[in-house]
Amino acid sequence: MTPLTSHELRVLQLVALGYTHKEIAEQLVMTAKGVTPTVNRAMHKLGARNAPHAIHLAYQTGLLRRERHGDHAGYTAHLRRHEPPCDDCARGEIAYRAARRSRRTAA
Repeated sequence: MTPLTSHELRVLQLVALGYTHKEIAEQLVMTAKGVTPTVNRAMHKLGARNAPHAIHLAYQTGLLRRERHGDHAGYTAHLRRHEPPCDDCARGEIAYRAARRSRRTAA
C-alpha cells in the first residue's frame, strides 16, 4: 500500500465526518472538483472499491481514528446508541448547526 499524503488523509477524514465535497473544498481552500480526484487517489492507494470502503480501510489500518466527541459526529453517535448526548457533544451540535445556517444564508 502506498502511503497517503497528509492532504489525501485530511480529505478522507472530512469525507468520513460527512462533509460534502463543497464543504471540504471551502475548508481546505480548493475547488469542489479537486476533491473527487483526491478521494479517488486515496481509494486507489488503499485498494478500496469506493469511498466508504476507503474510510473503513483507513480506520482498520489506523490512519483514521474514531475519536468523536464534542462535535456533530459525536452528537449523532450518542443518538445512534440511544443515549442522551453529553454536554460537549450537545454544544458541538449547536455550533455545527449555527455554522450550517450561516453558510446557507451567506450563499
